[in-house]
Amino acid sequence: MVRIRHALIVGVVALVIVGTLAFSGGWVAARNFGTTPVDSLIASVRLMGARQETPTEVRDEFAVFWQVWSIVEGEFYRPAPLDRQRMVYGAIRGMLAALEDEYTTFQEPEVAAVSRESMQGRFEGIGAYLRYEAGEILIHRPFRRSPAEQAGLLTGDVILAVDGTPMAQIIEDLSEGEAIAAAAEQIRGPKGSVVTLTLRREQVAEPFDVAITRDEVPVITVNAELLDNGVAYIQITEFKASTTELLDETLRELIPQQPQSIVLDLRNNSGGFLQTAREVLGRFYTGVALYEHENGGVVKELSTISGPADTQLFDIPMVVLVNAGSASAAEIVAGALRDMRPNTTLLGEQTFGKGSVQNIHQLRDGSSARITVAHWHTPNGTAINRVGLIPEHIVAASDDIAYTVPCIADRRPAEGQEHCGDAQLAWGLRLLNGNPPPPAPQTGA
Repeated sequence: MVRIRHALIVGVVALVIVGTLAFSGGWVAARNFGTTPVDSLIASVRLMGARQETPTEVRDEFAVFWQVWSIVEGEFYRPAPLDRQRMVYGAIRGMLAALEDEYTTFQEPEVAAVSRESMQGRFEGIGAYLRYEAGEILIHRPFRRSPAEQAGLLTGDVILAVDGTPMAQIIEDLSEGEAIAAAAEQIRGPKGSVVTLTLRREQVAEPFDVAITRDEVPVITVNAELLDNGVAYIQITEFKASTTELLDETLRELIPQQPQSIVLDLRNNSGGFLQTAREVLGRFYTGVALYEHENGGVVKELSTISGPADTQLFDIPMVVLVNAGSASAAEIVAGALRDMRPNTTLLGEQTFGKGSVQNIHQLRDGSSARITVAHWHTPNGTAINRVGLIPEHIVAASDDIAYTVPCIADRRPAEGQEHCGDAQLAWGLRLLNGNPPPPAPQTGA
């Protein structure tokens, strides 16, 4: 779960006049360690302004950092100039890693730009999730109603080239995350422009080209359908900036059909914006959404954010589907609905257990720092960090056709089958239709 902040680091330019007194005394001894006083002086002058910017209260602690930096500048053997930007980014990563919090992280400008755009819920491009596998970039899944889907791209297609530039050249020597970001940067572009992808596809003998006209692509994070017996099925895949608007559109279509109950599917929802989570909750009840525990023992009560009257479904029974992929903002929503909304139950598997809040600071060079600022508890005081939520009804995932359900959203029947199987959804529908609950899972002796 994230919030956004902007940080501006203001640089100070220092003019430094340095004397060269008492130089020769240390020359011979210094040279034995690979540097001379001249080398050290040059490195020291370069760093003087940066040292003066170091906050006074931590200047002593940073002295050893600048000492090592000066030694590297003066002594480190290199056939090419030092990449100081890479050194700085490495130092930032090391500092954040020392906090031993996996959610406090740093992103370089290119990756940060992709993350910012993704979280807004719309961008200009072809509309496809990418993945990295065995040194190649593949289509993970096209977005629904996207240019990629309309052009016939399929899950598993390997992208060999973009506008004739080999993908291997684009991602050479990059980490997995960097490779995906670099590939996305090449594929994206302004609305109306054309990109040509060279693809390799299973069961197709030769690589082939596909020309795709880029467009504005909304990320579809809400899927819904009115099922038999008046059950409104609503799936939320992420809590992006655009999710509330999509949910309101969905509810305005569903509510006139007078649904009698709701299945809210949060399985494999990895989270998103805190504000979006509070807005989603405000469509299903009014009250406390969560408690934030901050530094200094401060506890803040955060409430739901209500929507227009024609987007509210407060009173009808609800089953919330969750699993190990439900995390962060998804856990906030599931936990709050469990604690605060009447006739609401959780069904599925234990959730991920990410009970922390991050501020996203956009830095002056376009990079970003995500900093954990609080842990959150559900309205009844349950802490879920590294624990997760345990549903009232535990049901293991299964696509066995014995659990036949409608093929909803982008679900497709398994090969050779005419219907979809989903044990968790099937049991949720049974509960809402007044049937007995699923049997408790068997435990070993």
